[in-house]
Amino acid sequence: MSRTVTFRLDPDTARILKDLTRRNGGSKSQAIKEALRAQWESIAQDSGPTAWDVYSKLKIPKVPPYRDTARHYKELLKEKLIAKHRSGAV
Repeated sequence: MSRTVTFRLDPDTARILKDLTRRNGGSKSQAIKEALRAQWESIAQDSGPTAWDVYSKLKIPKVPPYRDTARHYKELLKEKLIAKHRSGAV
């Protein structure tokens, strides 16, 4: 599914885009797509693991149904993170 996006370029950026299309022999659309993908890949490489990655690796035991689950998980998570910090893993 493709979508059309329209935007205005300042004169310097328009000149750069024009030069890129001449050098590469491609279209303006292709040059913009490649630049966006390159920018996205550089951002993805610079960032560390996501919160989902970090918390999915934690092995939090199941709690009995008679306890306050939310409070208990908060305590377990806090203990786990403190232990990691003390071991130098974080």
